[in-house]
Amino acid sequence: MTPRRAKGEGSIYQRADGYYVGVLDLGWHGGRRVRKQVVAKTLRECRAKFAKLKREAEQGVLTDNTTVKGWLEHWLADIAPTRCRQRTLDGYATYVNHWLIPQLGKHRLDKLRPDHVRALHRAMEAAGKSDATRRQAHAILRRALVVAERDGRISRNPAALVDPPPVGKNHHTPLTLEQARQVLKVLDSDPLAARWLCALLQGMRQGECLGLRWEDVDLEHGVIHVRQELLRLKGQGMTVTELKSDTSRRDIPMLPPTLYALSMLPRRGEFVFYGEPTDSRKDWAAWKAILVKAGVCDADAKLGDMPALHAARGTTASLLDAAGVSDKIIAEILGHSSVQITRSAYIHGDDERRTAAMRSLDAYVHPPEEE
Repeated sequence: MTPRRAKGEGSIYQRADGYYVGVLDLGWHGGRRVRKQVVAKTLRECRAKFAKLKREAEQGVLTDNTTVKGWLEHWLADIAPTRCRQRTLDGYATYVNHWLIPQLGKHRLDKLRPDHVRALHRAMEAAGKSDATRRQAHAILRRALVVAERDGRISRNPAALVDPPPVGKNHHTPLTLEQARQVLKVLDSDPLAARWLCALLQGMRQGECLGLRWEDVDLEHGVIHVRQELLRLKGQGMTVTELKSDTSRRDIPMLPPTLYALSMLPRRGEFVFYGEPTDSRKDWAAWKAILVKAGVCDADAKLGDMPALHAARGTTASLLDAAGVSDKIIAEILGHSSVQITRSAYIHGDDERRTAAMRSLDAYVHPPEEE
């Protein structure tokens, strides 16, 4: 009697048409018997394919017909929430439902290829989406597939094999040194002067400023304790939340102008700048008003045509860099997890600084002649 093959052993045989077939028995899954097979013209080629199939099975590679859509929905509902805040999940859901599932969802997860990911990039570019938006979609896909690879559902991550879209030229572009000076000049008469000083000179995020409480402002020692954010959450409105990371929780020494402005600010409620939880759109409108007053942008300028409020953090980084502060300290002040983020996305030069640098080089190469 021929011995019964154990699960996972499989067999190779030759069909009537001369092709060789390798069949691997993977046992019962979901109430049905699952078998995988490879086909080749020669026995040698079939054995090689069959060996690869067995290795993938041993590694736990996906053996069912789960689609990319099914996996992304599972990842979004059951896996990502264990590691992300609700605001982050809301952002993930937008990209997953608007781009990843419509473009990639029909493919089987274990059949997703780098070319499919490149097609996603092209579709988003054709739709007029910015480099930053396409890059974020790529990052979310790659993150979801990292988990699939760890779980043994795929043998490799196709998104990791494709270069992400480039960082756009205007990514976090800060105000120039001259524009920053223009804004600082008009702050004396602005009731929210302390708000903009915290953005431009202290490197605080919008949510951190809106969520800043008086109990976290130490005027005696001149320190701001960043402990929470006020963010717009889907279905909840403006909500106090935990900071995005451990490095975001920090103590920032105040510069004299910030200390003075905060000491002169009337206490109208729990929150420093507006007294109560305030819509971020109101804060944006106030930012635009100060830019218009400073002559940095026109009154009819749209959001995309004016320096973004978040770019004020880039101004802080560039000013600190110009003052000779180390990248590590700048990263700590801005609450970044790594120096690379600070250097690549937030520190920028401008014409005035570049001109000064070239003059210094010229003076070094051609020192003045002694009389």
